[in-house]
Amino acid sequence: MAKKQDIAAMLDPFEADAAKKHSWKEADAFAGTTACETRATSLVSMTKSSKERLTAAAKAHGLSLSTFFRLAADEYITNHEW
Repeated sequence: MAKKQDIAAMLDPFEADAAKKHSWKEADAFAGTTACETRATSLVSMTKSSKERLTAAAKAHGLSLSTFFRLAADEYITNHEW
């Protein structure tokens, strides 16, 4: 499990982007998708307190939890050479 300071470091890019418009973030989250591409659902298990904390972080930036997860995953993959 990631340490608290490690999680904060992963979220720093989101904090730095707080001034950017919501529409840009939404567009970025859907980059590479087409109008004919169907949506798929994935389930993520977590504690209620984790969900509340992550939802609050997402909403602070005008994002849904789903969009927040997609952006965070893409950011992590890009910055950690996965």
